[in-house]
Amino acid sequence: MPTQEANSEPIDQPPAGARASPAGGPAPETLDFLEHHRPALEREEVKHNVILANLGRLALDPPADLLRWTLGAPGACAVQTPGYPIVLGELTSAQCRALADATSVLDYPGVVGPDLTALWFAERAIELGLTFLEPIPQQIHALRDKPNYPGAPGYARAIGPADVELFADWTIAFLHEAVPHGPLPSRQRLAQIATEGRHLFWIVGGEPVSTAGIVRRTRHAAAIAGVYTPPALRGRGYAGSVTAAVVERIFAEGKGAACLYTDLRNPASNRCYAKIGFKPLCSSWHYPRTRE
Repeated sequence: MPTQEANSEPIDQPPAGARASPAGGPAPETLDFLEHHRPALEREEVKHNVILANLGRLALDPPADLLRWTLGAPGACAVQTPGYPIVLGELTSAQCRALADATSVLDYPGVVGPDLTALWFAERAIELGLTFLEPIPQQIHALRDKPNYPGAPGYARAIGPADVELFADWTIAFLHEAVPHGPLPSRQRLAQIATEGRHLFWIVGGEPVSTAGIVRRTRHAAAIAGVYTPPALRGRGYAGSVTAAVVERIFAEGKGAACLYTDLRNPASNRCYAKIGFKPLCSSWHYPRTRE
């Protein structure tokens, strides 16, 4: 899922209809942004889970380097964290084009958004002379009922400090395979994540065979990512089993929905999640920028 986040140079004079501001501004401005956009986005919380997770961070501890844009109506916004794509909210075609104008001077690594928002943005950015790699077609899926386990042997176990090296190796392998153009976290950061209790191993014969975890939480939902099984162990139901276990953990936290992103070019993964009980919600597109 490629949906993690991006940044750089501030915009001095955005075009009409797009207003950018650094997240480290005065608290009243931050609160105004949140109060204006978050309730509208939460009406479709799973669809907008990535940007809502960013707004959650903004509410708790505003990161000084997070950029945000307001384009008018409630929900019509975008955010960008250094090193990650611009994340689009509930935008019209005209608003996406205005945002592409406003961000044309930024060195952002890509853009991601639900439905056709990223396409509209990229079309205008291309007109302005920017170039992109082949877009990544994604589907957002949601599950609100008890998950179906695929029947593989084994059990789920929380990842802990003793698992740091294997967790880091598998996470890096997953990122190379799923989002090859995205930034890689440091091993120090992965060691920290391994102790946060958000990720599980599926264990068979006393050995880990697959992993998955909670990558972000919103008010009523949580998103799953990092689903990885080493190639030699695939096709045995391990990924589906560990994903189902993470879903149960999400529901145990009191959340009403679990969600995840799939690459539509990978029919096997889409079939796997459908068997667990996930239902397609909407499309999402990721347009990575061309790098020199």
